[in-house]
Amino acid sequence: MSPNQYQAQELSNLLENIQAKQASGVLYIDAQVDSEKPAKSRVLIWKDGRTLYGGKTVPDAQGLVKLLEQKLSREWVASAVAFAMRQVPEQASLRDVLERLVQMQLYNWEQIESVIYSQLILTVEQLLPYPGKFQFDSQKQLNFCRGVELSKLMLDITQRQEQWNNFKPTIMSMDAVPNLKSDTLANITEPNIRKHLQEWVNGQRSLVDIAEGLNKDPLSITKSYANWIQAGWLDITNNNTTTTQISLSTVLAVDDSAVMQQLIKRALTGYCQVILASNAVDALNVIYHEKISLLLLDVSMPEIDGLELCRTVRSIPQFRDLPIIMVTARDGFFDKVKGKFAGSNDYLTKPFDAEQLRQIVGRYIGLGISFNNKDAVTFDLSNQG
Repeated sequence: MSPNQYQAQELSNLLENIQAKQASGVLYIDAQVDSEKPAKSRVLIWKDGRTLYGGKTVPDAQGLVKLLEQKLSREWVASAVAFAMRQVPEQASLRDVLERLVQMQLYNWEQIESVIYSQLILTVEQLLPYPGKFQFDSQKQLNFCRGVELSKLMLDITQRQEQWNNFKPTIMSMDAVPNLKSDTLANITEPNIRKHLQEWVNGQRSLVDIAEGLNKDPLSITKSYANWIQAGWLDITNNNTTTTQISLSTVLAVDDSAVMQQLIKRALTGYCQVILASNAVDALNVIYHEKISLLLLDVSMPEIDGLELCRTVRSIPQFRDLPIIMVTARDGFFDKVKGKFAGSNDYLTKPFDAEQLRQIVGRYIGLGISFNNKDAVTFDLSNQG
């Protein structure tokens, strides 16, 4: 079957679609990071809507064991693992192999799943901002670890994005390409740095390429590269395709309850940026100075209540189309009508759980993982071969 295409920033919608269908199989992705270079090919393995693994290829036993050896290196492990592998039948599943390693106390399940999860984060992080093509093979079924919820994965990637932001504007992303300046090597007195730059910096490898070659997290080497750029040893190429970021919408939540504020923040963190305000005056100040994508508005607040604030916001021309969701403990028909007349788009009744909040917010704005987004990439999993 021919691959399906998706646009920049749409991959998160595709992943959410797989989760929503609780699908199992292998997602093959070719991401176009640089128009002048071949696509970056990766796989994501799914089981019942949970992500199990991410990497360059579907892992076999040897490949998975090699990954563990690289990440959990100990002087004595390699020979012990080789012995363990000889005890495993050729037809053994990946799960059987890992069980054998655990039985021999070479690794424990916490270590194994930590390595696999780190690999998954690095894989998805590299793919998210870019357009590409995908195919989903539901016939290929793998089940060798517990996997993770997509929401946790996206939250951790968003937190990593905040760390990447610390290096801007010098280094825009892990796909930036460092270049040696002329006569740089002759001016470096530290032999280890000189050797590293001579071996790895050729004007072709990106930071993520270098990190993969060194078996390191790109974030762990980027601080050194930022320092070397400041020292005048390197230039960096940040082309247009590599500056794309994971763009998150901003939600302003107005509620005088500190408990409710924290509930909202925890539920939406990782899906969108959350700004909190406890009264109407502070809320209006935020609306004028920040680019707000949606307003969550508690009805019952002292002095100026939510309904009055909603009417005020709607009276300002540039905010007439701003999505507003009223949040209240009252669920009566008359209360909903009052909210509609005040200009709200929707109504959320307390108490609510995190999933309910994300669902209703996702109807109006694009979340980090888009719920019911009209532009979401969708496909029929049953027809993927």
